[in-house]
Amino acid sequence: YKGERKMTEIIIIRHGETEWNQTGRFQGHSDVPLSETGRTQAEALGRNLTLDHVDAVYASDLTRAMETAAPLAARFGLGVISDPLLRELNFGAWEGRSFSDVNAENPDAMKQFYNDPERAAIPHSEPFPDFQRRVAGRVRAIAELHRGKRIVIVSHGASIRILLADILAMPIRSIWHISQLNTAVNKIRFEDDGFAVVTLMNDTSHLYGDKR
Repeated sequence: YKGERKMTEIIIIRHGETEWNQTGRFQGHSDVPLSETGRTQAEALGRNLTLDHVDAVYASDLTRAMETAAPLAARFGLGVISDPLLRELNFGAWEGRSFSDVNAENPDAMKQFYNDPERAAIPHSEPFPDFQRRVAGRVRAIAELHRGKRIVIVSHGASIRILLADILAMPIRSIWHISQLNTAVNKIRFEDDGFAVVTLMNDTSHLYGDKR
């Protein structure tokens, strides 16, 4: 903490469970709604996340993120600001396909996707460096726009991992070493000069009882 500067808090949360999460499919930009379990998770998040106030709620424009954000936003009397720049990675030709099918068809490509995603050979997909610039750039811009405020963002598993890699100066190839469960809560504190500190990662304690 440096002097009397105001802190900006970004709380970035992964969406709730979808049927495609359950069945192990690449979702990406495919607009898959929450499953019944996912809706229950979103309600628990909205009810139990320990917060006294939120200044704004943003979400990826995909249904699963908007649905996850809705109960928490409603608790604070806020609307959800829909933002396509917060979307998941575009998986191109792998969208909608199961992990097991892609692995059976092309195990080398799948292995490279996990071990060296920057060189992943996925036809028509979004390159990981572009993906990082999109998501991390947008989150930093939101933090700058709301200096000294607390902002909730609901996004996606790979999007949050690629953001955390940017904040922590980790190589992109390390992103799969970070766990992001459905409705995982992560907190990042930004100082006025843009210096950022991760204060919480992958917390799902809100799913296990009323904390408020």
